[in-house]
Amino acid sequence: MNTENTTPDPQNDTSDAVKVIPQSLQKGLQGLLYRLRESVVPEIRYLEGETKELVIRMAPYRRKLPIYLMYGGGILFLISLGFYLAASSLEWSSTIKLVTGASALATLYATAKGGEELLLYEQWQFILTDKRIILVTPDPSRRGFADAIYLKQGKIQVLDTNWSRRPLWGLFQATQGSRDVMLSMSGYEFKEEGAQVKGGLRFPDVLPEDVSKLEKLIFG
Repeated sequence: MNTENTTPDPQNDTSDAVKVIPQSLQKGLQGLLYRLRESVVPEIRYLEGETKELVIRMAPYRRKLPIYLMYGGGILFLISLGFYLAASSLEWSSTIKLVTGASALATLYATAKGGEELLLYEQWQFILTDKRIILVTPDPSRRGFADAIYLKQGKIQVLDTNWSRRPLWGLFQATQGSRDVMLSMSGYEFKEEGAQVKGGLRFPDVLPEDVSKLEKLIFG
């Protein structure tokens, strides 16, 4: 491994010591905001001398499309809101008020949905270090929150690829070659109809080259 390059690389950075929470962030308003951010997008804590070797995230379109949706929805929301306010102050017909009001609400929803999808992109990570496998996933019991899961290497036994359950992302998968990846520590469960991953975690929209990296990682 080349150690001469000192330029920071967010995809291949290292940590020489376990990150310690500063005293100023352990209480008060700053502490509250820090813990809230940690609950939404957890900060990975590395062991002393642990080196990050591989990071897998969702396909880039899972980040780009929500950004376009947020910006586009925000602009259209301001335009629709302006027309609605104008319709209310100038006493335009009730139909125009209804249409502009509905447009404002629809574009506001689109903006919020884009923000939610962008947050999901930030919450999904598969990190391989020289010592562990680290998974960052949304918390299934608390909407908007996420968990960091630390595993010993070799714990994952099964990798299976599937189409997305959501038609929109399935369309992108058809054109980009990405797939949802099922990761399991328990293996397959055989049924009359076929085999099914037992107790699997579905990592959405993984690019083909990243699927290959995972296969090499899990099956050697």
